[in-house]
Order: sequence, then C-alpha cells, then structure tokens
Amino acid sequence: MASVHNLIVKRGEAEILKNFSAEFPEHQVTAVSGCGKTTLLSVLLNLLPADSGEIHGFQKPSAVFQEDRLLPYLTAAKNISVAAGCTETAAEKALLQVGFDPEDLKKNAVQLSGGMARRVSIVRAMLTSGDAVLLDEPFKGLDDLTREKVMQFVKENLKNRTTILVTHDPRDAKDLKAVKIIEMETEK
Repeated sequence: MASVHNLIVKRGEAEILKNFSAEFPEHQVTAVSGCGKTTLLSVLLNLLPADSGEIHGFQKPSAVFQEDRLLPYLTAAKNISVAAGCTETAAEKALLQVGFDPEDLKKNAVQLSGGMARRVSIVRAMLTSGDAVLLDEPFKGLDDLTREKVMQFVKENLKNRTTILVTHDPRDAKDLKAVKIIEMETEK
C-alpha cells in the first residue's frame, strides 16, 4: 500500500500540509480534493521537498500536471515518445484514440489548442511506465465528447497502477471508479 505519514510542507511561515497522513490502495484509484492537493502531488513526484514525514510506495510515478508542460517545438508524438520512452508510432496511435485529427499530428506543441495539449499530457502520462499515476485535474478544459474518449483511454491504460486523481468534478472519481475519496482540510 502506498502511503504518506505525518507529512509537513511549509512555504515560508505558512503550513500547506500539517501532519497529513493517508493510505492509497494499491492498483486502485483514490480521488483527492480540498486544500494542499497539488502540493501533495509535487512532494510525491520529488518536485517539492517535505519539511518532515514519510512517503512509501511511490517509486516511479508518472503525472499529468495542471499545466501541460510540453516541449513547444516538438510534435505531440515526439513530446510523448521522449518522455514515455515509446515509439512515435505508438504515440501517434494513442493520440488518434483520444480524438486527434491525423493532420494535427504534424503540428508542434506550440501550435496546439489547449484541449489538444491537455490530451498530449494525458497520453504521455498513460504511456509512461511506472508504479503510480498522479493526475492533477486531468480532464479540465475538455468538452464532453472529448472527455469521454480521453476517459476511456485512461481507463484502458491505467494498467492496475496505484492512481491519485486530484479533481473538483465528482464525475471524474465516479468514472474512474475511485475506491476512496480523501478530502484534505485547511489548517487554521
């Protein structure tokens, strides 16, 4: 079971996480909402140090960030293949599954719409191997039809990985069959 115990994260004098503890069932989806959730994911990804606490079971997570974080002058498929270690052909096939038009496969990331960039980020995380997937508001900005295609792709590619889904939309937790919902609280 992946877990965090007594996690404390400060920014200046403010405590973003104060003695936060949680368990994340292996091979299942846990939804997280409330305050401090993006900070939690940043700590789990080793992008932000914790001031104290213990983390277990997140050896090699992949992630969808709130920002798409694409290399602007590479194609969508190249962005995926570089990060995920797959072929560009596999990346292109996955992009077509999430509703990319074949002509859009030739565009550099800087030329993509917000919804297209979001799909590239999702495909990149899903095709990256690892023990966990951390999804920070992954479906934001997608219209309902696109969201449906992307949701199906995500479900097919979770591959029994431990998943943390940060979301404000209860549909996301329901559609990904979250077995647990953690509501993070603000410390006063």
